[in-house]
Amino acid sequence: MKIIILGVVVILILGLLAFNFTSRKDKVSEPEETINITFTGDVMLGRNVNPVLYEEPQPFKNVINLTNGTDLTVINLESPITDSANPRDKLITFKADPQFTKSLKDAGVDVACLANNHIMDYGEEGLNDTIKNLEANDIMYVGAGPNITEAYKPLIIGIKGKKIAIIQASEFADEYYMPPATKNRPGFASISWDHIKSAIEDAKNAGADYIICEFHYGNEYRYIPNELQSNISHKCIDEGAFMVVGHHPHVPGSIEKYKGHLIFYSLGNCVFDMRNPETKKSMIIVVTIKGNSSIVHIYPINLIGYYPHLMDVGDANAFLDELESYSNVEIQNRNGVGIIKT
Repeated sequence: MKIIILGVVVILILGLLAFNFTSRKDKVSEPEETINITFTGDVMLGRNVNPVLYEEPQPFKNVINLTNGTDLTVINLESPITDSANPRDKLITFKADPQFTKSLKDAGVDVACLANNHIMDYGEEGLNDTIKNLEANDIMYVGAGPNITEAYKPLIIGIKGKKIAIIQASEFADEYYMPPATKNRPGFASISWDHIKSAIEDAKNAGADYIICEFHYGNEYRYIPNELQSNISHKCIDEGAFMVVGHHPHVPGSIEKYKGHLIFYSLGNCVFDMRNPETKKSMIIVVTIKGNSSIVHIYPINLIGYYPHLMDVGDANAFLDELESYSNVEIQNRNGVGIIKT
């Protein structure tokens, strides 16, 4: 009897060991899920775009499979969303009708970057209205807030068991025209390395698996980055950022691979009413992240009637060839879609 009991105990122990080993093995061999993030350039829903929105309220309708078909979509919102009638004393001011915030949500927009040279066009009232309208439509925001601490605070988003951190700031700050956030004043985050470095540390401490820095920087209509753009982008990568995405020049900027990570210096325009033909050719990118590597798909777009449309294959091929000529990356061309692997 003792021998039988001992045998049963041995079998149970071996079974438990086998179960634990199998469980561990399953966990180790379980494939990691990919994360897909869409990034666009400047989205401006005011001025001449505004009357067009009343006729067709969905500016992304021709690219909605890109903006509404991924895990996360991030835009640079270049116009406050407000009914305010008190513009700042600037040469050019933008504002968007609050009703069209829903158009952003319906297009799949999840995050609006607010640190740019137009978010304060209608002062603190305009900024506060923008935040309220975004929150009312379940759209997250980054790069601005009720004070400097909140403006620099990383936006942490959980996707498929991973934490994505987005940090955003603008080069352009002026106490009169474009006042940034202070300790006691609402506003946007201006580019300051000390603050950005601190934000990256905060993202790490929050357990971020991937840190993405977005900047509103550079010279308008310039395809090549200036010294500030290069320096701040390189420092972010050095500190642990996974990639850097830029906007403001209104044209597609160069792409740089730095220490195995990608920097997109400018995505150009996405929804805008500028007349310069060069500002009507741009791109939307979809970044697929898996482990420590990424695959980026570049979708060349034309702005037709202020809205983005995918280029035909011939135009897209020419666009990608030109983009590669002033970048330091190899862009594979697959039927008018560019592919970069890291």
